[in-house]
Amino acid sequence: MKLSDKEVEKLLLDLCSANTTNPPGKEDLAAVILHRMLVDKGVDVEIQRVAENRSNVVARLHRDSVRPYLVLSGHMDVVPAGSNWDSDPFKPELVDGKLIARGSADMKGGLSALIAALIDLSEDSNFSGNVALVATCDEEVGCSGIRYFLEHQTFEVSGVIIGEPTSLRLATGEKGAIWLKLKFRGKSAHGSQPQNGVNAITRLFSAYTELSQVLGKIEGLTESLNIIRGGSKENTVPDEAECVIDIRFAENTDSSEIIALVDSVLSKYNQSEKIILLNRESFSSSGNLTESVKEVLKKMAMNAEDITMTYFTDGAFTASQGIETVILGPGSPSMAHRSNEYVELEEVHMARRLYVEIARNYFERTR
Repeated sequence: MKLSDKEVEKLLLDLCSANTTNPPGKEDLAAVILHRMLVDKGVDVEIQRVAENRSNVVARLHRDSVRPYLVLSGHMDVVPAGSNWDSDPFKPELVDGKLIARGSADMKGGLSALIAALIDLSEDSNFSGNVALVATCDEEVGCSGIRYFLEHQTFEVSGVIIGEPTSLRLATGEKGAIWLKLKFRGKSAHGSQPQNGVNAITRLFSAYTELSQVLGKIEGLTESLNIIRGGSKENTVPDEAECVIDIRFAENTDSSEIIALVDSVLSKYNQSEKIILLNRESFSSSGNLTESVKEVLKKMAMNAEDITMTYFTDGAFTASQGIETVILGPGSPSMAHRSNEYVELEEVHMARRLYVEIARNYFERTR
């Protein structure tokens, strides 16, 4: 039998109750829940062991020996809850049709809808396509889950739907991202005699100010200074300082251009160092999957204009393999990583219906 709306809501509640904060992840807590449900519904499913306590869940609906698969993908890990919650972030609360919990929007709401859609399709004897569900670990930090899947996949994939929160808008791409750690050295001295030292913190601020001005000239680029560390004592000139900058960029540039600008600025500061923590190019997709999504959205009288997401997803890795990748999911993008995160249950149910119709439309188009 198909999952009822109440069963989907119970699945979402169970997933949000599983503390899969990354680090350390422990996505196996969620993988067990998904595996049990899929087995109970007679869907072929396997666990891909990625690391200790960290797995992917891969389920497949195989109806045609010739055609490639459409993949429905979402991640099981969540970011740390942080503070300023009005309730326990891992004890979900339902208030006025909203499920409040860490990971409800990013992205266990989308994951629940993807699971329900796969089960719906598995129970439709007239459906003739091949659909796989890939629930990944470690999306929020290293993306080892999706990388493991792509390295070990045994079936051809022609399209991917990422169920990240988009308020049910179609996203056909995402910005690129670079996370930079910049380190600066100085010379310590007594705080009462700063002229005898070199302040590493002020060197950091000087370099960051210059870099921010240079990067600010690139259209569509944003940068955020998110971490600063430096200093050891109230009365000592700091001889070390470091910061982490989050840079997002559009298709009009690429990471190599940005890194060259960073190197140009740092060359003016001796004893400085750059470490690239993350480097992802932007991507933009088009093709049968994109058109299928647009057709279904129009049919349901929903906004079919495509957008580009500012955040990044596992989709950057599938797109880099030449696989058409779109992002569409319940929940507002603004809810991601915030306290009192929530997802509208009605959006979860609508996402489920959308995924089913998109899969049907997609395989009709690609006959």
